[in-house]
Amino acid sequence: MNEQATAYDPVVRDFGAAPWETWSKPGADGRVKLLKSNGKRLRLLELPPGFDEQHWCLVGHQGYVFEGHFTIIFDDAQFACGPGMAFSIPDGVRHRSRGAADARTLVFVVDDMVA
Repeated sequence: MNEQATAYDPVVRDFGAAPWETWSKPGADGRVKLLKSNGKRLRLLELPPGFDEQHWCLVGHQGYVFEGHFTIIFDDAQFACGPGMAFSIPDGVRHRSRGAADARTLVFVVDDMVA
């Protein structure tokens, strides 16, 4: 590995080798690989078939879907997401998500760390 000193705080990790941790919120129990750095939270989320988040979220997220299908639900709209799709939800916009009944969901999500 080539490591060099820099004037900023880069973090380079083998995310694939990171351990899976339990991830749980009402209606969406799964697993997560997590990296926190430079005020950001990077997550690889694996959610089971049929997950259905029960609580609304106001934190903005950007993400990419690797596997599975799910729906992002807003107060006034819904958007279906599937493999190869990216999404960007701004901070302060109320949302939650629901997975398809027949397959797990694997999604990479980046957001600001909440204090």
